[in-house]
Parts: sequence; C-alpha cells; structure tokens
Amino acid sequence: MAISPCPNDTFIFGNWIEGHLNELEASIHSELSCQFMDIQELNQEASKQKFDIIKVSSAHALQLLEHYQILRCGAAMGLNCGPLLIGKSEILESQIEDYEIVLPGIQTTASFLFEYCYPGLNKKRYQVFSEIENEVLKNDQTLGVIIHENRFTYQNKGLVCIKDLGKHWVDHTGMPIPLGLIMVKRRLPEIDKYHIKSQITLSLKKAMHSDKSIWSFIKKHATEMDDQVIKDHIQLYVNELSLDFGLIGELAILKLFELSGKNKIPSDLFI
Repeated sequence: MAISPCPNDTFIFGNWIEGHLNELEASIHSELSCQFMDIQELNQEASKQKFDIIKVSSAHALQLLEHYQILRCGAAMGLNCGPLLIGKSEILESQIEDYEIVLPGIQTTASFLFEYCYPGLNKKRYQVFSEIENEVLKNDQTLGVIIHENRFTYQNKGLVCIKDLGKHWVDHTGMPIPLGLIMVKRRLPEIDKYHIKSQITLSLKKAMHSDKSIWSFIKKHATEMDDQVIKDHIQLYVNELSLDFGLIGELAILKLFELSGKNKIPSDLFI
C-alpha cells in the first residue's frame, strides 16, 4: 500500500497500519506493508502499477481505470476543503494571467481545479506542495496553489487567498470536491478487495471514536507539527464521505471525469 503522510491519510489508515485492529478484523494485516509519498509521487507510482492499494489524485484516477478500481472508502472529499490560489497581496482576477503559477504536480486534482477555473494559462510550474508558500514569498510575480496543511498556515506568513478553487467547483457543479481517492488493483481476488474495504472502514471508525492510540503515528508523519493544525487538517478532510462517499461521491467523480474528456468509463469503476 502507498498513501500520503498527511494527517487525513494517517488518521484513516493508522489503526490498520499500526496493527490496532483485533485478530478477527486484521485478517490480512500480516501481509500489509505501507510506503508514504507526496501526492505527485503517488500519482507517478500508480501509473507504474506497483502497489495493490494506493492513494491518488482524483484527476489522475482517470488514467488508471484499466488496472485499478476506486474504493468507496478512504477518500478525501467534501465541500470546504479544496485547494486555494494564494499570493502576497490581493489582485484582480484579470491580472492572474500576468503571474507565474506554482502548482503541486501536473497530475494533481489541484492542478485540474485550477485549469477548470482558469483555462488556458501557460505560465505554470510545479513544486512539492510543502514548498509552494515559500515560492510565493520569494517572488512578487508568483502565485501558488496550496493544499493539505498549508490551508492553515499561509495567513500566518502574510499571504492572502485570491481564489478558493474548491468553492468554485462546488458553486458551478453543486457537488462535493473529489480530491483524493483510494484505488485497488483489479487483479486482486474479490475476497481481498472486500477485506481491504472492511479494514479501511474499521480503521477509520476506530480513529473517529478515539485517535489517542495513533496520535504519535499521525504526528510523526505530518509536515506541520502544530497539534491544532493537525487536528484542523483531519477535521477538514475526513468526514462521513470518507467512510463511504455513496452516490453523491460517484456523481462528483464522474463529473470530474466528464470535464476531463473521458468518454469511456468501465461499468465496474467503483467497489
């Protein structure tokens, strides 16, 4: 398995990874190994089909459907948790085309949502998400699209939000924002897929009941170490849709795929 080290992922998967499910629940724990990567690295690794279970950007899941299916659990999806376009000062939207835009990876949903909001802009480059604030601070003619914990830290550095790209999606589609998805290899036996789903769900339910047993695990992997920022991150990105995103989640993902120009979608897309 490969996931991000961000608090929402370690919160969801922590009890499973750390072996806190009981013997009956943890039927395949002994076979589980986990690697942690930045979201763009995860997208790249998913294209290589190395991992049985992997977290990917929803926008990149489109390219993986031949070899992977989308789990209805473990996702990052919501109404007020999308990426933000930030800068050093307020500017008019008509001025954005004059700025360089730093994005967290060409295959990320953040990049897709930026393109959805501002199609056709060419002055873009890509950087690890945790470095984007600093890139904006260093250059007056640079704007950045931030994700994850940086939603809670950019204002402390004197930066301002120019556009909430997640709100733009919700306002224009009426659907939740499909940010990150958990995908599983198609070739796995159906019984293994069932166990994977059940253990992710059990792991998350235990964390929702109490995160005390996995707090040190969450904190060890977080790039932002302030406890309140970590808690705010989890509260923002983990919700009931993380347990099962249901029909509304399916429709949001299919809408994203439609806007990306994907015409042929497998009938067994979701499990």
